[in-house]
Amino acid sequence: MQATVLQRMDNTARRLVPFGVTLVLMLFAMTPTYIPGLSHITPMYALMAVYFWSIYRPDLLGYGSTFAIGVLEDLLSGTPLGSGALILLLCQRVVFHQQKFFNNKPFGIIWLAFALVAFGAGLLRWICVGLVAPSGFTPIGQMGTSYLMSVALYPLVGWFLAKAHMKLLSQN
Repeated sequence: MQATVLQRMDNTARRLVPFGVTLVLMLFAMTPTYIPGLSHITPMYALMAVYFWSIYRPDLLGYGSTFAIGVLEDLLSGTPLGSGALILLLCQRVVFHQQKFFNNKPFGIIWLAFALVAFGAGLLRWICVGLVAPSGFTPIGQMGTSYLMSVALYPLVGWFLAKAHMKLLSQN
């Protein structure tokens, strides 16, 4: 049976959900918070989304999409071009190759694994930016705070992504 134009459009829109949600979270991270002492420190929202989609729907967030989001993040945040893309792609690759590990694991294990991935991502970003930036390395405490905020917020962001997954991708 041939799908109608509306059905194909609906299917295409549903398949774009992981890219769109990851893009929105990356843009959300760029939004100024105006919180004294934390205005320049943001959680790694794009990393959270790439991690989530790489576990639950790796077929819908390809390397090209992840690369584009990482480059856009670099352009908007002023970090060295390619560093964000490198970090997101490494996260995606690590999770893809550990797919058997993630199957049917409780959320606590998924969260702990995210904490490990986020630590590596934060450290790599700190090194990449520190080596290229004219001002040198930022205080490691900023990276640590961003890491802790990311790990603390992952359950909330993961819940949001799971809801989006169930609602919008259930027919895929």
